[in-house]
Amino acid sequence: MQRSRPAVFYGLTIIGLALLFALGFMGYYEFVLKIRADAAAWAAQAGLAVAGGGLVLLAIQALLVFRAFIHPLARDEERLEELDEAVRRLAVTDELTRVYNRAKLEESLLREMEHVRRYKAKASAVMLDVDGLGGVNRDRGDRAGDRLLVNLAGLLRRRVRKNDMVFRWRGDTFVILAPHIDGGQAGRFADKVRREVAEAEFDDGLHITVSVSSGELSGDDAPDAFLARLKAGLSRAQAASVGEAGLSGGEGLSAA
Repeated sequence: MQRSRPAVFYGLTIIGLALLFALGFMGYYEFVLKIRADAAAWAAQAGLAVAGGGLVLLAIQALLVFRAFIHPLARDEERLEELDEAVRRLAVTDELTRVYNRAKLEESLLREMEHVRRYKAKASAVMLDVDGLGGVNRDRGDRAGDRLLVNLAGLLRRRVRKNDMVFRWRGDTFVILAPHIDGGQAGRFADKVRREVAEAEFDDGLHITVSVSSGELSGDDAPDAFLARLKAGLSRAQAASVGEAGLSGGEGLSAA
């Protein structure tokens, strides 16, 4: 019913315009063509009345068209833009943790590597993996493990700088891409993240540790090769004793 009202009113304005011009023609015919008395003055007044009435009805029609069609179309266009933005965001966001996904990581690495090659900029990355997540899933259920990953992703987002980016690479492995820092700084940052995670308490009273690895991007790097270096350093850190390093083109640090 709400949507049909503008169409009804629009139809009424069409009828009104038709009646107005019909009456104007009839009056012109009766008084000007037949009687011809004061024809010029009456014709001018009649013309003004018809024109004024017609303009009013046309203005009403324009308002009805705007409210019934143009305004909803503008709202629909805004909704489509919001939906398009949401779809683009989902395409680069991990469904569980809401940090960036692997596809976005590879795209961002390519961009930073180009900056390193072209502008001799610095950029590094930190890879971290949750120690013992399988035990959490086994003892407390998969949902507890999922909550842990969500909480860890939130902690990482809060701890990084504004221009750093957090990604979920695969499973329980995360990557932090940190522009404008070298390998040494990345190693210190990785150790800081490792300690902060170890000190944090997560949902369900969980305390965890993470193994970390860090590395600096070079001008001749490719995303897969760089990630493989980080992964190799992470594997060495996981196998090493507490406090020992597994190097990955920067520093690799074991869990505390």
